[in-house]
Amino acid sequence: MNLKVNHQLLWTLVGIAIGTSIGIATNQTALGVAFGITLGILIGSVVSKRIRSDSHETLREHVSELIKPKDWQEALQNSEDHPVLIFKHSTTCPTSARAYREFMAFVGSNASESGQRMDYYIVKVIESRALSRHIAEETAVIHQSPQVLLLEQGRVIQHTSHGKITKKRLIQWAQDPFS
Repeated sequence: MNLKVNHQLLWTLVGIAIGTSIGIATNQTALGVAFGITLGILIGSVVSKRIRSDSHETLREHVSELIKPKDWQEALQNSEDHPVLIFKHSTTCPTSARAYREFMAFVGSNASESGQRMDYYIVKVIESRALSRHIAEETAVIHQSPQVLLLEQGRVIQHTSHGKITKKRLIQWAQDPFS
């Protein structure tokens, strides 16, 4: 079972319990509860940020950035042996930020599955505009951002963009790339 824990809520409740106990012991229940809520929110936000940061770093271990044409050639070569997923990301676009979260959620779940061999790459289209154009020319897939390309055997077998980039869709591609 994959249970998600809301650390902010958990620590807020722990803080309320601690604060209530202190408040009862000192005959200052309202003050104790207020203290507990503040304590819980503070601890919860620190813990939540640390957990998100750790998981983000873990995901970065699986995703390589394509910066130069030789990076692209390496990814293309890797696709001869196993699927390669490339995410073209605009670092200033809110739609791309949402798609990035979907992409990274997919990477987080897929990279941890045993037997699932796939490489993951990201191209920051503003920072690496020439490479992004080069990929569009070589694949004959019109550039869009955000955009995901699934390569196998040195060619694009699936691609999508914008709101169609979802974890669910990427999971479907991983299970059956030709569907």
